[in-house]
Amino acid sequence: MNPPPFLLPSLLLLLAAAAAAPHLAGADTLHETCNFLGGDYINYDYCVSTLSSDPAIATADNHGLAVISINLTATNATALRSRADGLAQADPDSFVRAQLRNCSALYAAALPDIRKSADAAADRNYGGATEMLAGVLRVPAGCDEAFKSREGVVSPIRRENDEFSDLASLAKAVNNYMSR
Repeated sequence: MNPPPFLLPSLLLLLAAAAAAPHLAGADTLHETCNFLGGDYINYDYCVSTLSSDPAIATADNHGLAVISINLTATNATALRSRADGLAQADPDSFVRAQLRNCSALYAAALPDIRKSADAAADRNYGGATEMLAGVLRVPAGCDEAFKSREGVVSPIRRENDEFSDLASLAKAVNNYMSR
């Protein structure tokens, strides 16, 4: 007995829809979470664009969003530490060099806390992750503050510090949302 001719195209359509479902679920989760956070202090567009930069977002549930947000923060802190080191080596001003080394040390000291935060989120201890991230959020201000001790000197990584602060705030907000 031969199957009806419409059965094969219907089956293929059903399989295609099933394959797309995780992507849609990840997108729905992302938009729902960012919409919720957008009501507070996290910009919706920033939330969506930042978290969407990780390909794992396509199939992520809320737990995945919590972990992804911290991983993005860790990657940024590592890059910022390296940038501060590189600028310190190249700057002719000994004061600026010293402050950049201080910034590098602050970010280096924050990395273990960011990793602990990631471990806590992976274990679904979102409250613990949030607490660790709260401490990490002091790093950019500490870095920028060191430059203010000399009049007219501005941190050459101020913009990057602001970006890190935004990322860490997003990670904290996502994990705080999950802890409720």
